[in-house]
Amino acid sequence: MALRKIVKNIAWILLGALLGSAGLFWAQIQPERAVRIQGEHELEAAFSELARAVKESGDFVQGHQWYGSEREQAEAYRHIARIMMNVLPASLLIDPDFPYFFEIGPFSKSGMDNSDQRYLTTTVNGSGTYRIWGSRGGSRRLDVSLYEQDALSGSLATLTSEQLSVEDDGSFEIILGGPSREGNWLPMQTGDLRLMVRQVHSDWADELPGEVHIDRIDESRPVYPELDRQEMAARLIEAANLLALNVRRWPEYSRTRIQGLIPVNTLTAPRPVGQTGGLAGRLMVAGHFDLASDEALLIKTWPSQATYQGIQLGHHWWESMDYANRQSSLTADQARESSDGALYFVVSESDPGVANWLDTEGFRRGVIFMRFDGLEGQELEEGREPTASLIKLNALQGYLPADEALFSSTQRAAQIATRRRHVQRRFGF
Repeated sequence: MALRKIVKNIAWILLGALLGSAGLFWAQIQPERAVRIQGEHELEAAFSELARAVKESGDFVQGHQWYGSEREQAEAYRHIARIMMNVLPASLLIDPDFPYFFEIGPFSKSGMDNSDQRYLTTTVNGSGTYRIWGSRGGSRRLDVSLYEQDALSGSLATLTSEQLSVEDDGSFEIILGGPSREGNWLPMQTGDLRLMVRQVHSDWADELPGEVHIDRIDESRPVYPELDRQEMAARLIEAANLLALNVRRWPEYSRTRIQGLIPVNTLTAPRPVGQTGGLAGRLMVAGHFDLASDEALLIKTWPSQATYQGIQLGHHWWESMDYANRQSSLTADQARESSDGALYFVVSESDPGVANWLDTEGFRRGVIFMRFDGLEGQELEEGREPTASLIKLNALQGYLPADEALFSSTQRAAQIATRRRHVQRRFGF
């Protein structure tokens, strides 16, 4: 009996230790959240709240674990600036009853933007009816999605490239809301909704976006209102709340959902992302790297039946790396296929002299994303899921097919020139 009691006590001690460790781990991966400002404010006080949110954003990044290297510290403040560039138009300038599209690009990117996309976003009133119109352009895909306001809300409705009807001259029209109809139509629900148009580019040498515009067209749309003190104060408070939220949300997402749950220098299995703020019908693979200067992460994948397939690097403040002046991303069209039919991507600080190098821009640590759009059945071919291997950079050739061709500095310069020219034309710089 005494022995049984001792064993029972030891079991309880071990269980307690296990639960305590699990609880500690769970606590460590909970994201830090900002306290939301409540209530009505006078106009001047509301502006002071926005100024305070800016100050507290600086305090937050300074205390974060991503505030490490000199490069990461500099990016912390660019992260704040980019969040402000997104928040101020969304909160202060866009009127859901008379919307214009706001472009998310190299200056305003956040939330791990896709290097291959031109994003157009705005807010619409779910009780109204809207007409999206324009020209298809030459992008690989054009997908239109509706979400609730929160950036991580699931997709409410999506019109994919495969579903979009386009006229012979390249023009198109999409109706949002109102009675159900055949063709290019998306249903809406009451309340303010977030509308996003994604134009995806795979062959950067040739593909360019089209024009996309929006108007509210129902007869109950209001007369354009004059802005008063109360409305502007409310918008300033919303801007302060969104700034505080998103400055924290994205690096915390990287800390808790990427670094906290995925072993370093590995990749997840492909998964759909339509219910977590991504594009419905898209498969995504995620991972993160931490590499010494003499190391590389070798990623092996395969061409697929996806209409768009891409890989990109980002830093832990949750933004893409420079994709115009550095080769931090590649699509299946841009990448060079090896003689065994696979695609080998080399993530490293220095150029290893292979075509499919992904430049870490001097970041020792960062994140990796792979996207697959337009796959029927929503899965990759069995046995062809992407894999990652940590290797020494000077041993790279031993992991590639024996006939893998070297890539010269002249070829690299031409690669970068094509990238920069495309980005200039994509965004009208």
